[in-house]
Amino acid sequence: MSNKITILGSGFGLGFYVPGLLINYHLKDNGINSEVLIFENYIIEDKRNKIALNKQTYHQNFPLALLAQRMPWDIRESIDNDMVEQLLNTWEKENRSNFIVMSGHWIYILDEYRKRINNQPINVDILYIDAEPSPSWKGLSKYNPKYSEDYDEKFIFDADKEEISYYLPIGSKKPIPFKERENRFMIHGGGWGMGTYQERIHELEENGFKLDVIAYKEDEVRDEKNGHRYFMMDPAWKAWDSNELIFPPFAEVKHDVTPIFESKEGYHSSFDVLRNAKAVISKPGGGTLIDSLAAATPIILLEPFGHHEKINADLWEKLDLGIRYETWKESGFKLDMFECMHENLVKQRNNAVNYVEEYINKLVKDTKGKVM
Repeated sequence: MSNKITILGSGFGLGFYVPGLLINYHLKDNGINSEVLIFENYIIEDKRNKIALNKQTYHQNFPLALLAQRMPWDIRESIDNDMVEQLLNTWEKENRSNFIVMSGHWIYILDEYRKRINNQPINVDILYIDAEPSPSWKGLSKYNPKYSEDYDEKFIFDADKEEISYYLPIGSKKPIPFKERENRFMIHGGGWGMGTYQERIHELEENGFKLDVIAYKEDEVRDEKNGHRYFMMDPAWKAWDSNELIFPPFAEVKHDVTPIFESKEGYHSSFDVLRNAKAVISKPGGGTLIDSLAAATPIILLEPFGHHEKINADLWEKLDLGIRYETWKESGFKLDMFECMHENLVKQRNNAVNYVEEYINKLVKDTKGKVM
C-alpha cells in the first residue's frame, strides 16, 4: 500500500480548505508524503463557474444563502466523470490507502475507489470541522445513510460530549497573553463574507470599539480615520484556479494604496490579525472555531449560517469560550468577561489532542515506522 496521505477538502468554503492545508503543512514538516485535493476540481465546469456567482449573491443576501443551504443537492449530478476516472486511475496505480476527508462530497468518489480495488481495506478519517455534520454530510446521508460505517469518524468539536476533542496547530507560536493584545476586535463574515457582520460595524463604532474589518470587496473599505483597519483576501483568487494550492493571499487595504496580496507558507495570514485581537466577531463557522482555539481568542457570536453553526455557537457558549452578540449588547458591551474566556480557551487547547500528532503516531504504528 502507498503511504502517501491524501487530504480531501473543498474550496467551497475556507473552513473546508484551510484546515486541509494546515494538516498537509504539518505532515510534510514531519517528513510525511501528503497532498491536498479539493472537490471543485472534479466537478463539471458549468457548476464550478456558478460558485463565484453564488458567492457574490450570498454575500449580498444572507437569508437567501440560508434558504439555499436547506435545499437538497445530489452532488453526483455535478461530478466530471472523466476527471474522476483519471483520479481513480492514479489512486489505483499508486495503491493509495490513507485518506483524511473533510467534505461529504468526496464520499461517493471514495466509495467508487473501494469498488475498483475490490473493497480492499483503506484507512479513512472523516474529520468533521463543525460540532455536528455540515450540509455536505447531511445531503450525503439521504442517499447513503451508512456512509461512515467503514470509516473512522473524528469530531474536532464534539457537541454530544460537550467537549473539544482536537485542535489543529496553526504556526508555531503560543497564544498571545490577553493583557499583551492590542485593544482591537476582529470582525468578518467567513470566507464568503456572509452574515450580519456589516450591520454591526456602525453600532460598534458608536460604542468606541476599534475594529480590524475583513472586507469582502474594496468598496467596503472606509476612511481609516475611524480607527479601524481593513484587510482583504485577494478578490481574484480562487482555491481551484491553480495546480498549486496555497493559503488565501491576504493584505491590509488602505485608500489610494495598491494592496500587495501575499500567501504565507505555513498558515493563513488572517490568523495573525485574529491572534492579536481581544475577540473575534463572526458567525460561528468551523474554521473560525479552529482559529479561536489555536489563538485562544474568544468569539462574539453572530447569527449562524445553518443549524450546524448554531450547534457550534451553543458549544462555544456552553464552554464559556464566547458570547452571543445580543447577550454582549444587553450587558452594555462589557469587556471584563473576555479575559476569562481567553484563559478557558488556553485550558481547552492544552487539554485537547493535537490531531496531526495523533494521526502521525497512528500511521507510524500501522506501518511499523515506514511512513516516508
